[in-house]
Amino acid sequence: MKHTFKQWIPMVSYPEPESVAAISSMEKNGSASLNSFLDFISGTELPDLQEKFTQTFDMSPDTCLDLGWHLYGEAYERGAFMLKIRELLRDQRIPESKELPDHLSHILAALDGLNPDDQKPLVHQYIQPALTKILAGFKDSDNPFQFAIQYMDEQLKRQFGTEGGDA
Repeated sequence: MKHTFKQWIPMVSYPEPESVAAISSMEKNGSASLNSFLDFISGTELPDLQEKFTQTFDMSPDTCLDLGWHLYGEAYERGAFMLKIRELLRDQRIPESKELPDHLSHILAALDGLNPDDQKPLVHQYIQPALTKILAGFKDSDNPFQFAIQYMDEQLKRQFGTEGGDA
């Protein structure tokens, strides 16, 4: 089953009325992670969503959404990774936002524009390892934003398998 990865961008974007509406328009399915995340969004006021999002993704390096941070920390390789992603965004005419190029929202936008042969290595080499580290950053937390990351991780594994595995 092919996914449109851009539809996930509101799930990892600062909550604004438009992004919350986009999330709320998603339909519940058999995924407990997605269903839990949708319940959280529908049952939480916008200011509370914004505060929780900021605490979760902006104030905690363990759960930030800059994939290069999780993959390389402050090492030189992170800069090279960001240049690679910036080039990918430019090639697809995807404008950068206020976020760094290695932010998950940019990478999801770029993923849609790639052919399947190029998507799989990007997912296996960069996205899945970073999502694994983000999920580990939640530890035993009851933070509902972890459900969005879990859902994406589940769906990517379903579509692309795991590195070295079959989809």
